[in-house]
Amino acid sequence: MSTVAHVPRIYRAGHLASGPLFLDGEPARRLAAVMRVRPGEDFRLFSGDGREWRATVTEVGRQSIRVEVGEVTRQAPPPRLTVEVWPALVRANRFDWIVEKCTEAGADLIRPLVTENSARGEAPSNGRGERWQRIAIEAAEQCGRLYLPAIEPVAILDELLSRHHGPVLLADAEGSSWAETVPLLPSGGRLAVVIGPEGGLSADEVARARTGGALIASLGPNTLRTETAAVVAVGLVRAFAG
Repeated sequence: MSTVAHVPRIYRAGHLASGPLFLDGEPARRLAAVMRVRPGEDFRLFSGDGREWRATVTEVGRQSIRVEVGEVTRQAPPPRLTVEVWPALVRANRFDWIVEKCTEAGADLIRPLVTENSARGEAPSNGRGERWQRIAIEAAEQCGRLYLPAIEPVAILDELLSRHHGPVLLADAEGSSWAETVPLLPSGGRLAVVIGPEGGLSADEVARARTGGALIASLGPNTLRTETAAVVAVGLVRAFAG
């Protein structure tokens, strides 16, 4: 059985167009050191604007790579529904996993959340936001996404709910079944998906969200870790609401 060779994909911020281009910094490092491309080899280049370009390596230098950008090989409009996921903060390595897998599942915005039951000492360290952005970029390169998710600063749930304009879906074990929730999901606009910490959201937080019009939905009969629930919720929303 024949197999199709994997074509590397690289994100490069800024405007892309046909013609010669020098790549430096992280894109050049990944192409040279990780993907080990050589002159004459093709790869795909994207900037997060919904288009993907064919590019060919023409010269590999010590600090930069010269490429020739060809034609657009793939393009798509932004999704009609913008999915924001607000997962409660968990340990650093587990939140890294949330960023990676929610990017793959189709989240358009990822915002770390502080709730009443958030674990103490889980505030992100300096530079954590930059690390999350790098993780999102690598996940987008791997999974074929044409748009990058935004990584937002940490926020407090009640403050977010007070200023968010649009529907909210809150995951809670006591919520409605997914079958009951699906017909109520929007097909366009913005949807915020709230995922609580290991101890769950407090009863008061759930009540305030419900009073504000949030959909309260169960993700199934089993107790899920925060990172698992975040990926499941984004995947379900994308599968059933677009």
